[in-house]
Amino acid sequence: MPDGAEREQAMTSAAATTPVPLRAKPTEFVLAVLGFAALLLTLPFVLLLGGPIGGWLLGAALFAASWGAQRFVVRITDGMDPTHAVGLSGISSIGRAIVIVMILFVVALKVDETAGLVAGGVFAAAFTFDLMGRTTMFAIREKERKAAKGDTGQ
Repeated sequence: MPDGAEREQAMTSAAATTPVPLRAKPTEFVLAVLGFAALLLTLPFVLLLGGPIGGWLLGAALFAASWGAQRFVVRITDGMDPTHAVGLSGISSIGRAIVIVMILFVVALKVDETAGLVAGGVFAAAFTFDLMGRTTMFAIREKERKAAKGDTGQ
């Protein structure tokens, strides 16, 4: 082997790190707050249909608490083995869903049925749009990551 061949081979096999942007792109910001935008969009519908504002507030509070817990779990799982991170995220998601459904059942059965149903609808709308935003953001980042690696997927 020529002198320095081993060093050149080691240098070409190192993976380049992708720099983490300090500021999110406008598209990423919109996708990250899509659930909260859906919350604001549900308010006029609740009011126009004569739903209780307390139901909307409860749904918004439950979504905000779930979103905050999800962000906390994302921070905890950062740097974890992917299998463990997915497992912890999945267990956390199921646990949050169970707690939220229990709260909504108690409110609907013991406090105010209409408020519980409105809160459930508001939460479901915000959660759905948040999930769509996170999924789209993940797809964009994966595409960028593959493009940076030169992977064409063929």
